Amino acid sequence: MNQNVKFFKKTFLSILFLISMLPAGMAQNVEQIRGKSSETLLALLIKGGPVMIPLLICSIVALTIMIERFISLRKHKIIPIGFEADIKNSLNKCTLEDFNKTTEFCNTKPSPISSIIKSGIARCKSQRKISEIEECLEDVAGREIRNLKGSLQGLKIIAAISPLLGLLGTVYGMITAFQTVANTTAGIAKAERLAEGIYEAMVTTATGLTIAIPVLLIYYFLTYKIDKQMNEIEVICDDFIDIYIANEQK
Repeated sequence: MNQNVKFFKKTFLSILFLISMLPAGMAQNVEQIRGKSSETLLALLIKGGPVMIPLLICSIVALTIMIERFISLRKHKIIPIGFEADIKNSLNKCTLEDFNKTTEFCNTKPSPISSIIKSGIARCKSQRKISEIEECLEDVAGREIRNLKGSLQGLKIIAAISPLLGLLGTVYGMITAFQTVANTTAGIAKAERLAEGIYEAMVTTATGLTIAIPVLLIYYFLTYKIDKQMNEIEVICDDFIDIYIANEQK
C-alpha cells in the first residue's frame, strides 16, 4: 500500500514538474512558431487562448486520477489472492473460535471484501437470522461498491466539462475573429482574417473533445471492472452464507 502511495506521489510530482517547464519552453519558441507558415501542435495550443489553461489542468487531473485508480482497483486490492479459500478454511465449523480467527485473518487483509465478511461475522456472533445476515452483507457490499465508484466521479466530471470549456473557448475565439474582421477595411483581407480566426477558434473545441473522449472511455472501463469484481464478491458472500447454514443445521 505504501509503495503504491509513493509511486502515485512520484508520478504526480513528475507531471507537475513537466507542466511547470512548459511556460518557459513556450515563451522561448512562441516567436519562432509565429514565424512559421506551417502550424505545429504547440502553435495551435498557444493560439487556443486562455481557455487552454483550464483544459490543461483538466488533462493533468484526469491523468492523475486514472493512474491512481488503475493502481487502487487492481483485483488483489479488492479481493486478495486466495481470499475465498482461506475464508473457507478458517470458518471450518463456524464456532466462536473460528469466527474470531476469521476476523483476525480479515484484519490482516484490509480490503472491501474483508469489511463485508467481518460485518457478516459480527451478525453471526449475535446469532441473528439468516435473512438479517444476508441483508447486512448486501448493505455493506453496496456501500463498498458505492465508495469505489464514487472515486471515479472526478473522471466523469472532467469528461463532461472539457467539451464545454472547449466550446466556450471557440465562442470567445469567434467573437474575437468577427471583431477583427469588422475593423478591417480591405475585402480580401477580411476573408483571410475571418478564416484564420475561425481556424484558431476551433482549437479549443478539438482539445476539449480530445480530453473528454478517452477520459470517458477510461471511466466506463473502470466502472465495468468494479462491476465484474462485484460479481466475485457476491459469490464469496453466498459461500459464506452456505457454510454458516450448513453448520447451523448440524
